Amino acid sequence: MQHRFKTTCLDASKLLDNCYKLSTFMNRLNKTANEQQGNGYGWTSDEFKGDGFEALVEVLINCMSADKRIGIRDYAPWTGKDMGIDGVGTTNEVKARPVTVQVKYRSDVTSELTTADGISNFVAMSSTSDEYRDAHMVYFTTAKGINRNILEQMYNSKPKVFGFKDIKKFIDNNAVFWDIFRTEMGV
Repeated sequence: MQHRFKTTCLDASKLLDNCYKLSTFMNRLNKTANEQQGNGYGWTSDEFKGDGFEALVEVLINCMSADKRIGIRDYAPWTGKDMGIDGVGTTNEVKARPVTVQVKYRSDVTSELTTADGISNFVAMSSTSDEYRDAHMVYFTTAKGINRNILEQMYNSKPKVFGFKDIKKFIDNNAVFWDIFRTEMGV
């Protein structure tokens, strides 16, 4: 795992021991983030939760790189200025093309992402970048998904979206995934 969460999460065991469900991970992530808020660690509770979910998504993508439902290989966290892209990779198709990924953590799994959540930055950065102009755009979120009108009318249904229920199907009770995530986190 390349994400910085590997070093900024001070007690990965508390977060990941006997964790086999996304909802359990989210509950523990929320609790850990709130406990660390204001303790001089240098990040906010929301940043900690976002980083934790970005780390989970990195492991998910890399574990499932051959799975055409996700369709991403050679994934790595974005190292450029934070303007909406959280990670990049390539499609796992024969004629591979670039992929940009945005990861949005929300505690409310029934909410929908809207432009107020900054999702337009990702689309703008992906579509105006010389390197990623023709990239396949993918969102991973613990929310329900992206508001349907925004997705269809504003983004022409271009970004692929994996919401809370979609991600659960990949990782809930998937011992291999959780064992790999623990190993990557040093647990």
